[in-house]
Amino acid sequence: MSVVTIGQALLAADRALSGRYVGIERILKDAVNTSATSFDVFLSHSKMDDKYVLGAKQILEEKGFSVYVDWINDPQLDRSMVTKRTADYLRQRMKQCSLMFYLHTKNSSLSKWCPWEMGFFDGNAHSAPRTYVFPLVFSGESFQGQEYLELYPTIDIDDVGKVTQLKKDVWGKFSSNERQWRQISGVLAEVG
Repeated sequence: MSVVTIGQALLAADRALSGRYVGIERILKDAVNTSATSFDVFLSHSKMDDKYVLGAKQILEEKGFSVYVDWINDPQLDRSMVTKRTADYLRQRMKQCSLMFYLHTKNSSLSKWCPWEMGFFDGNAHSAPRTYVFPLVFSGESFQGQEYLELYPTIDIDDVGKVTQLKKDVWGKFSSNERQWRQISGVLAEVG
């Protein structure tokens, strides 16, 4: 299994910042000016990892996914404190996304919101899995997350978007004749 390294995420963030954007402020301004109400992926993350998040978003977009990131798409949202208003807003946004990718870093395990987002999304998923772990690791390291993360499939980045037109085999974990693979590929075809 191939996971994304922190170095790869930082390079992707640099691509996002250098090409069409001048900086994070411009990305925020452009995102606010879009009226997207549905996304392929809700990217659950720690705000402390903003550059990693930007890189992960860029990698997924290069693979053909539309990605929701709260502080990019909804910068007016205050996530610094857990409030009913913010929770209600995030619930609405999660319902507008087909999949959740939990960006796992050392900071995400400290987040007040990440475990709640995973639980909400997983609890509201259909019969096929729609919640996945997207680990970021240092080069040469393997992914080792908290025990509860083993409940969710881990994304194999080498397989993300290989069949972009159908967006199948996101994690490369199941053979095509397995029942679970048929359920998952159906979910991803819906996203396409």
